[in-house]
Amino acid sequence: MVGADSQEGIQRRAVTTSVGEVVPEVRDQERVAARSFASDVALVAEPGDRPSLLRRVIRPWVVWRVRSGENEEALVWRRRLPLVLILVLLVAEWLFPSRVWVTLLLAFAAILVISAAWARQMARGIRVQRKLRYPLVQVGDLLEEQFWLNNDSLLPALWVEVIDHSDVPGYDASTVRTVGAQATYRWVAGGVCQRRGEFHLGPWEAVTRDPFGIFAVVHSHRSVESVLVYPPIAQQLPFSLPRGATGGRAHVSYRSWDPTVTVGGVRAYVPGDPRHHIHWPTTARRAQLYTKEFDQETGGDVWVVLDLSSDVQVGSDGRSTDEMGVVVAGSAAALMLDAKRAVGLVVYGPDRQLVVPGRGRAHLWKLLHVLARARAEAVRPLAEVLEETSRVLPPGATALVVTPSMDPAWVSELLRLRGRGIGASVVLLDAPTFAPRTSPPVGLDPERAGGAAVRRGGAKQWRGLVADGQVDVEIIEAEAPLVLRPPF
Repeated sequence: MVGADSQEGIQRRAVTTSVGEVVPEVRDQERVAARSFASDVALVAEPGDRPSLLRRVIRPWVVWRVRSGENEEALVWRRRLPLVLILVLLVAEWLFPSRVWVTLLLAFAAILVISAAWARQMARGIRVQRKLRYPLVQVGDLLEEQFWLNNDSLLPALWVEVIDHSDVPGYDASTVRTVGAQATYRWVAGGVCQRRGEFHLGPWEAVTRDPFGIFAVVHSHRSVESVLVYPPIAQQLPFSLPRGATGGRAHVSYRSWDPTVTVGGVRAYVPGDPRHHIHWPTTARRAQLYTKEFDQETGGDVWVVLDLSSDVQVGSDGRSTDEMGVVVAGSAAALMLDAKRAVGLVVYGPDRQLVVPGRGRAHLWKLLHVLARARAEAVRPLAEVLEETSRVLPPGATALVVTPSMDPAWVSELLRLRGRGIGASVVLLDAPTFAPRTSPPVGLDPERAGGAAVRRGGAKQWRGLVADGQVDVEIIEAEAPLVLRPPF
């Protein structure tokens, strides 16, 4: 499903070197050369700042500042050496009159005037814009932005630095460009997405200055654009997906006018039926109102329950149980949706996220959207999560639990679900394999894990205990060979 657009993702991944694109070596050189400009932005003080008298004298002066919404434009006097030299030359000419002092005085005055005029042209003529090329990106995909550098002035912009403050891991749009007079320059900035989650593009600044470096023009853009990086999806999982207590349309328990993902048939309209359930083609054909009946496919529904309790997670960055859990949950949902199954999702992060079962590509986007934002910040034990989830699951559904927890308390809740006719399968993330081998798993309570989590291989022993309850348990280690689908 997500792989249907993989060809476009592969094409976007291949970055070619053309006019306006930056190869990594050139980008590194530009970043080193551009660090001196960052001080210009830092020294544009906010109106509320109250620096000392010495700082006011030493630091660059803000000649003028103009704000328009979230954008700001400022002219900064960076170097005052020409002004100091002019004053010194005036004193020298007054004390020791000479044509040398007059010549130098005129030269420095000319430099100051030329620099001011050049900076004013840059302030009026330079405009930089950016636009995200592809709003849907996945881990491993290429995040690209199109930049436009417009110069409407009569003078060339010899140095324009873009200082980007985006927080997307693996992406940095900071660069240095040049553009001729009355010209436009375009380029593409890109970076490979390394982590899932919600990130921000911006704020950012565009800084330019005159050839002598006396004045700087700072264009500040405080607007921020959100970008959501979706988690990767595996082509296959190293275990069989749950089939449910019953399956398929041949095992429908009953029909109802309660809406589900499948329409089972129509019946004559009864006063009180919802109007939006009226089946208009049959009504028009038979000249009588008919309403839709929905199949209650309890056996076909699979609920993926992802445990993101912070006190049982192990590892950091990409090698962690919470990241592996998100990949496994998203991959299982995608594979079952490929098999025309109805899939729901329950995730407890800072807040409970519940997605009712559905089918199709649009439903997969909804599931990935929730998983992309999921964070291991909750402190709710899995036993409480299963107890609350049991109120939502209908008889005949299947719960696929993805967790690194080996706390026996939640096993009892899982067995209660089976007693109500709800199927149960567990994907156990072997927590010790995600921790550094030189130290025990950080953040994992040995008492809550029953003492087995701190020993490598404890997951296999725990699986033997759960097998008595006729619950299928699959173990995923940190080194599990997962072949990911190409980015969409």
